[in-house]
Amino acid sequence: MRSSRFLVLVLISASACGGSGSASDAGSPDAAVDGNVSDAGETRPADRCAPGRAGAPEFRDVTAAWGLDVLAGRAALADLDGDGYVDLVVHKTGNHDRADFTAEPKAWPYHVLMNRDDGAGGRRFVDRTRESNYGALREPVANTGRSAQFAIFADLDDDGDLDALSGTYSDRNAPDTDPGDRSEILLNDGTGTFTLAPPQVGVRGFEDDRAVSTSSGTFLDYDRDGRLDLFMGYWYFSYGRSLFGNPDRLLRGDGAGGFEDVSEAMGMDTRGAPGERDASRPTYGVTACDVDADGDSDLLVSAYGRQWNQLWLRTEAGFVDVGEASGFDADDELDYTDNEFYRCYCQTTGACSAPPPRIGCDRVGWNAGTDDRPFRLGGNSFSTACADVTGDGLPELYTAEIHHWHIGDSSDSSQLLVNQGLDADGVPTFARPGNDVTGLAIPRVGASWNEGGIGAAFADLDGDGLMDVLLGASDYPDNRLLYFRQQPDGTFEEQAVADGLDHPCAPSMAVGDLDRDGDLDLVVTSSTARDCRMSWPDGPEVHVYENTSGAQNDWTRIHLVGAGAAAGGANGSAIGARVVITAGDVTITRELQAGHGHFGMQDEIDLVVGLGDACVIDSIEVRWPDAAGSVETFTDVPANYPLTIRQGAGLRYER
Repeated sequence: MRSSRFLVLVLISASACGGSGSASDAGSPDAAVDGNVSDAGETRPADRCAPGRAGAPEFRDVTAAWGLDVLAGRAALADLDGDGYVDLVVHKTGNHDRADFTAEPKAWPYHVLMNRDDGAGGRRFVDRTRESNYGALREPVANTGRSAQFAIFADLDDDGDLDALSGTYSDRNAPDTDPGDRSEILLNDGTGTFTLAPPQVGVRGFEDDRAVSTSSGTFLDYDRDGRLDLFMGYWYFSYGRSLFGNPDRLLRGDGAGGFEDVSEAMGMDTRGAPGERDASRPTYGVTACDVDADGDSDLLVSAYGRQWNQLWLRTEAGFVDVGEASGFDADDELDYTDNEFYRCYCQTTGACSAPPPRIGCDRVGWNAGTDDRPFRLGGNSFSTACADVTGDGLPELYTAEIHHWHIGDSSDSSQLLVNQGLDADGVPTFARPGNDVTGLAIPRVGASWNEGGIGAAFADLDGDGLMDVLLGASDYPDNRLLYFRQQPDGTFEEQAVADGLDHPCAPSMAVGDLDRDGDLDLVVTSSTARDCRMSWPDGPEVHVYENTSGAQNDWTRIHLVGAGAAAGGANGSAIGARVVITAGDVTITRELQAGHGHFGMQDEIDLVVGLGDACVIDSIEVRWPDAAGSVETFTDVPANYPLTIRQGAGLRYER
């Protein structure tokens, strides 16, 4: 096992160490809460150790075995009926159509797929779209479902099951295609059957109920009152005609599925002019994450149009945008002279001097006085993933970006941002070591290359305790799912195809342990945009990739349940909880999140954590996202058992 590792040239120590946990007496106390020994409610089970192995994970495409035959571009994993197995909800993107349930199911714009026993020792997905009432309309129409493009899930009414934000993207520039549907909150009855919550202005968009380009959403408890809140992201106000985005909205939850807009009250006023730091921008993804590790959730905005990303830092007064101070807004490359549109502008107008353009100049595509300003020299950001990658307890960020050869180096590429800790003003700061240093370089094929980064996730796919990087790259030739496996020295190696993840034009993925065997599987979606239709001629297929490693490394699976607002505890889904696992000299930090990135990517909420060859966990520390920042610590926990930890009620094992 590794003893230490360093991310090359970043000048920070990454103290993610590994080692075997020592065996312990099966009759010893198995939990300590706030430093006091307490009964976990049952006898500690015997140690059981995985066989242990070194090397990369192995995946196989088991789509047919799971009975999956649907078309979609976005996926979310959530246990909708509480049976312990994650179910799958998928959506098509690119149109505003309602569901016509008289058409063949493959043509439906979304599916609710329940994870069921196949009767032969395996699992399969069973379509329950209509039975789930997911497509419920305010004014029912026979055999018709609401227009919806993504969904994220969490317990919004504190009844122990996962409810949904069903996100609807509509376009004010295309009123003829707008059926009038807007985003909705759907409340779960515990079986995976939904009802519409009362209509709410904040969730639906704005007071005039106009069409709005809803692109993303994430749940958090920003005030730690035990009731989940919602942050929603919106794209352009008028794409192609204005640089403004519809303003993103922070909505405070009432614990019953209702929400009120508190954006301005919490300091998130974005009414500035384009190019100003307080301007609304075209948001393509939002993420909630505690970037400064102080116990409350901060908000990350991934902005399109090469505009600045935002980092809304939670403070005592509200939220403050520290995107610039933190280094999250964009990289420092501002030289646009290799932009082919700029070169066309120079050639066509004679207003500047530049090398000859390498494209035809029938369309100049350059607005002097705007496109040369810093706020237009960032990235086409789609998603931001957030997790502790270096092992120091501070979360890193990975941004998914589309970058074209003809735009040049001022456009940002998908890359890792390494957390450097707080500056003198208490602002988290991030370094950008660069893809050549980290090993995260994206293959560029030919002179006219395109990096199509859309979806991003951190996940430990090989169970060694180190976070790997997944990038969904799509919409252009030679783009595919990329899997960067973290090496012991903290660098990364791309090996998707070598490990069985050969999936072209993959805009997003969802990560979860579908078969509950202790390792992480993948659901990967597809795109048929531009040249990608040649890879998927029958439509954007959804594929299941089973991790066949068989959890040969040790692992733990943790299901957290907050005590709820009525008890003065954390939200029921424990969104925002921070879990620190110590096993030997391994320390692993994870944070529970619900929904992130472009059009609502959602991984399984339960934590599935690889432990390498440590089959006994010395301690599990849970910092709950409640007002007090309560901490519970559980000691001497055997690995390779699913665990349930209920706030204030101890730890339970599943055998």
